[in-house]
Amino acid sequence: MPTQRDVEIEIEPGTRTYAYLALPDAPQGAPGVVVLGEIWGVNGNIRKICDRLAAQGIVALAPDQYRGITPPRDGDPQDHVMGYFERFDDPQGIRDGRAMIASLRDGRFGVAPRDVHVWGFCMGGRFAHYLAAFAPGLAGVINFYGRVVFPRDEARKPFMPLDVAGLVACPYLGLFGAIDPLIPAPDVAALRAKLAAIGVRHHVSIYESAEHAFFNETRASYHPDAAADAWRRVLAFVKTGAL
Repeated sequence: MPTQRDVEIEIEPGTRTYAYLALPDAPQGAPGVVVLGEIWGVNGNIRKICDRLAAQGIVALAPDQYRGITPPRDGDPQDHVMGYFERFDDPQGIRDGRAMIASLRDGRFGVAPRDVHVWGFCMGGRFAHYLAAFAPGLAGVINFYGRVVFPRDEARKPFMPLDVAGLVACPYLGLFGAIDPLIPAPDVAALRAKLAAIGVRHHVSIYESAEHAFFNETRASYHPDAAADAWRRVLAFVKTGAL
């Protein structure tokens, strides 16, 4: 049976955050995935995704990107939730993400995966994309409905994901929903074109009848058919590299 526990990660000297770790029955030599959650943080849905990965023989680590700050909750007013997006320091999040990858890669939890992917959802999808550009040596990244275009902020968001798409240096799986006002089809097309232009192996597609957060079974936008196909693609990508 897979095992689970909460662990601590030092993301910079004197600063630590926690993560949820799910280990398969035979973790040594298994592939690893850093799972970056939605704006809701490491909640029950993200823990369940880690457990599903572990049941498939994959080491899964879901770190708290908020450094211990309480994330928004379901039912919070929309302007309150969006405030978390606006205040989040993206350069700091990228630095933290590299530390999170290193914590899984270097064996400090008693297991060193043979390779590491990053899989992110919404906010986490944005950082999966960033880490594809700024974290060398990844086996691949998976972006589920992470925004690639949004307003810049000189201090916290000095660039957009699309700005750095030309730096992506690993295979890339991007899955989006057609009914998503945050990520219109032209943004997805621009991402696909950028990846094609630099010759990165990729699969970027849109589920025509799906909304934002189509993979999150706790939300009204959950789309069982899209989620089932997306899960199949993720497993094939992580286990064999297939896109």
